[in-house]
Amino acid sequence: MKTLTKNLTYFAVFFFLGAIVFRYGLSHFLENRSYNLVWIIAAIYFIFNFLIGWFFGKRDYESLPLYDVGFRFHFATYFLFNIVSVLWFSLGFHSNFESIRIVYVIALFWGIGLLIHLIFYLIVRKNSIYGLNKEEIFE
Repeated sequence: MKTLTKNLTYFAVFFFLGAIVFRYGLSHFLENRSYNLVWIIAAIYFIFNFLIGWFFGKRDYESLPLYDVGFRFHFATYFLFNIVSVLWFSLGFHSNFESIRIVYVIALFWGIGLLIHLIFYLIVRKNSIYGLNKEEIFE
C-alpha cells in the first residue's frame, strides 16, 4: 500500500509552514500580552488546517481510494506539530510566558487520541481498498 502520496506530502509541507507561522504568532502575541490575538491566531490556524486537510485529503482519496480513516494525515499532523513545537523551545524562540510542559501535555493527550485512531485504523485496514477490482490491482 502506498502510504506517502503526493497529496500527503503537499499537506505536510503546508502544515509544517503553517505550524511555524502559528508558533511565531503565538509566541509574539503572548510576549506582548495580546491575549485576544492569541485566540484569533488559533482560530485562523484551525481553519487553515481544516481547509488544507479537506483539500488534500479529498484529492488523496480521489487519486488513491484507500479507506484509512485519515490516519496517515492525523499521524503527519501529530508528528510535525510536535516537532515544530519542541524545536521552537529548543532553539529559544518561545515567549517568556510559555512553558515546554504544555507542549508535552498536548503531545501526551493528542498521542492517546492518535493511539485510539490507530486502533480503529488497524480494525478497518482489512477493508482498506474500496472500489477497485482485483484485476486493476494485480495487472
